Amino acid sequence: MPHIDLADVIVILAASVAALFALRRLRLSPVLGYLVAGIIIGPFGLGFVADIETIRSFAEFGVVFLLFTIGLELPLERIKVLSPSLFGLGLAQILVTGAAIAGIAVACGVSLDAAIVIGAALALSSTVFVIQILLDRRQIATRFGRAAFTVLLMQDLAVAPILVMTLVLTNREGGLAASLGLAGLEAAVALVAIVVLGRFVLRPLFAVVAAEKSDEIFAAASLLVVLGVAAFTEYAGLSLAIGGLLAGMVLAETEYRHQVSAEIRPFRALLLGLFFMSIGMQTNLDLAYAQFPLVLGIAAGLIALKTLVLAPLVLLFRLPGLYALPLGLLLAQGGEFGFVVFSAAMLGGLIEEGLGQALIIAVALSMMATPFLAWASARLMHWTAVRSSARVEEIDEGEVRPIDHVVIAGYGRVGRTVARELSDKGISFIALDRDPMVVSTARAQGERVYFGDASRPEILERLHLPTARTVVVALSDSEAATRLVGILRGMLPDLPVLARATNDAHAAELVRAGASFVVPELVATGRRLAQHIVPPGRGS
Repeated sequence: MPHIDLADVIVILAASVAALFALRRLRLSPVLGYLVAGIIIGPFGLGFVADIETIRSFAEFGVVFLLFTIGLELPLERIKVLSPSLFGLGLAQILVTGAAIAGIAVACGVSLDAAIVIGAALALSSTVFVIQILLDRRQIATRFGRAAFTVLLMQDLAVAPILVMTLVLTNREGGLAASLGLAGLEAAVALVAIVVLGRFVLRPLFAVVAAEKSDEIFAAASLLVVLGVAAFTEYAGLSLAIGGLLAGMVLAETEYRHQVSAEIRPFRALLLGLFFMSIGMQTNLDLAYAQFPLVLGIAAGLIALKTLVLAPLVLLFRLPGLYALPLGLLLAQGGEFGFVVFSAAMLGGLIEEGLGQALIIAVALSMMATPFLAWASARLMHWTAVRSSARVEEIDEGEVRPIDHVVIAGYGRVGRTVARELSDKGISFIALDRDPMVVSTARAQGERVYFGDASRPEILERLHLPTARTVVVALSDSEAATRLVGILRGMLPDLPVLARATNDAHAAELVRAGASFVVPELVATGRRLAQHIVPPGRGS
């Protein structure tokens, strides 16, 4: 059993706390914090920790837990519901990007085997960075967010084949096709064995463990499963990391996956942090400085290439053109998995150390650029959407005026629900929203939605309010909604105005402002508003 000196442990923990604190203040990924901490305390930095090999032997388990966590997020049900177009987009992105990078590497004198591994590893993006950005911006449930998430999901699914391929190319004997075929057969046999094990052993095992209602027993059983399956796959000729991924995918099908994920998280965070720190400790700063033009060129070239590859693929798979360059920019960085692949390839002698170091630092630099790439992506999409959005001012005054239609102010979740209900009833509507991306997406789906500020009377006048049946105020901004109700009541005192309220106090304000009917947000707002609209020929 390898032994880590207590002084090394104290230095590692102190450095990780300091780096994570600084990176959190800067709102950057903990991965970068671990890398920076490892560089500082490692033998090529201040030299506080010199025994990298012992640390690396422990750090390998961090990769096992990382891939186990990825596996837990990949139940078959999630994979089955992938949109065919998005599924194709994710697969095409990996294949085209990987092939392009491999071709460039070969042209630069890299061996074919090493180029294949480099292309496959650099084709993947940072799931940790991108998902967090989508969550922070509340875009994960949007069509753009779903497209980004599906590409990342396909990349996660590609992790196991890339690991197998790296292992084969590092240790292969004979032809490439034969080696990959044999490895694929071994992986398939191991997968079938693990699936059978999961169905007939793991589920009953966790049922017994859960019945004991003991957190300690459940945590121990979770660790046993992760490390046991990992050991089995290594014995079968694959790797510990692949075992972690397969174990996670098997448990993802059970009702215990959320609890297992919670029990594993502390071990995953500690060991994964140790892994990334070990990567930092292995980073030769002198070598990186000497190769800085190469490192910077790889990072910049990677970002440019991935953006330019993904953009036309977005159009090819018939997603809105509005998403092309923004999606490419958001997914242009390298991913955490690149560190795993390049470390394994260097240890196996597939990639020479100088190139491996340059690739690791280039991936880290591209990840550091992610916040700026995300900002550029958002600004570009907003600018494109504003230019392409249909505006209320563009409504043709000479067109046949709509009669008995509904005006929807705000085309967010509630506004879209109202619109669906109205469409199902055959009632026409005109909608208004200030988010150009919402407008562009809706217009692409053939809906009559315009870009404009509903609080401006000159814009409201172009919506044919005198002949409208009702106005639905579905704005998420409570002050703007109250103000709009007052404006509408002043313009047309007899026009029915239905409104959503964020809470009971807001509902009272809307009523005082003149709303005819108010629905608090805690109820099915959109459905209630649509159902309350008086059918043709009824009411005053």
